[in-house]
Amino acid sequence: MKLHYMPDTHGGPYDRPYPTPKEVAEFADQLFRESEMAEEAGFDSLQIPERHMRTECLFPSPLILMSALAARTSRIRLGTYILILPLYNPMHIAEQFAMIDNLSRGRVIMGVASGYHTGYNQMFNVPFHERGARFEEGFEVVMKAWSGEKFSHDGKYYQYKDVQLIPGVYQKPRPEIWVGGMFPKTISRAGKLGDAWCSDPFPLDPKVWNEQVRLYRDSAKQHGHKSKVVLMRDAWVAPTRKQAEQTFLKLAVEEWLFYYRWGILTHHPEFQKESDFTAERALKHFVCGTPEDCISQIKMYEREYDVDEIVLRFRLPGGPPRPKVLASLKMFGKEVMPEFTRKSGKKKK
Repeated sequence: MKLHYMPDTHGGPYDRPYPTPKEVAEFADQLFRESEMAEEAGFDSLQIPERHMRTECLFPSPLILMSALAARTSRIRLGTYILILPLYNPMHIAEQFAMIDNLSRGRVIMGVASGYHTGYNQMFNVPFHERGARFEEGFEVVMKAWSGEKFSHDGKYYQYKDVQLIPGVYQKPRPEIWVGGMFPKTISRAGKLGDAWCSDPFPLDPKVWNEQVRLYRDSAKQHGHKSKVVLMRDAWVAPTRKQAEQTFLKLAVEEWLFYYRWGILTHHPEFQKESDFTAERALKHFVCGTPEDCISQIKMYEREYDVDEIVLRFRLPGGPPRPKVLASLKMFGKEVMPEFTRKSGKKKK
């Protein structure tokens, strides 16, 4: 079981005041420190989200952050969870990932999806209803660019004549690709195009989840690909279970409500209206508690939900406070990670 860390780019609560330059710079320092601690702890990769035009999101571009982290780390892999491919000219994406792959000596994972937030498309003037078709064509262009050969492409959204990506990617034949999506079409697409399927940090209904995993793995097999299920969970570790729950649970439930109001978190029978979102109902869906609790919960996802790898996030828009995040991350690295790094044979830096 590989564990990954997300240095979350929320720099405050939703709809917070417009950030000052000092706040942005200090928040970048926090992201750097969390990332360095995650490498020290033995996490397999850093997974960077993408968010735009929201006052609480103080580091919109994952690629800029990945470039900085390539210079500040030496072992840990660097990925996007998730880059919204339809927002970009795909040749820019192919080029920037290739450069980060070279800067990091082959540590890049490209995580991509078509997106859910209409505000992002509004900011970049990309029609939201075209996101699926733009994603698939853009992905095709990136693959052609990463081949190293000169190529032409005459598509509906993108046209190129005799272009070549220079320099190419460091990893051969290409970086690992993770594809996100939570609807049947996008889950099947992950099996068709990617090396892994990425999911959201939401409550899991075993019946729904098992069907989604089956759909993904069948699609991967059909297209001759290996399959890997990557689950995202919000997490918190503390000396006692009570401390962990008091610090983290209310904040985590508020985060779920944000996505529920966007119409995304609607599949679970226990969470059908806002009053259903209580700490008591939500607790079993987080990695939260003592180090022993966290170890047990991670193993449960592997055993009962057919999960291959997990992305963990310790900080949400509402908190916890940044110094507490660093303390929890340090404890996780010292008391939880050894259970998994020993089995993988990986040594902490």
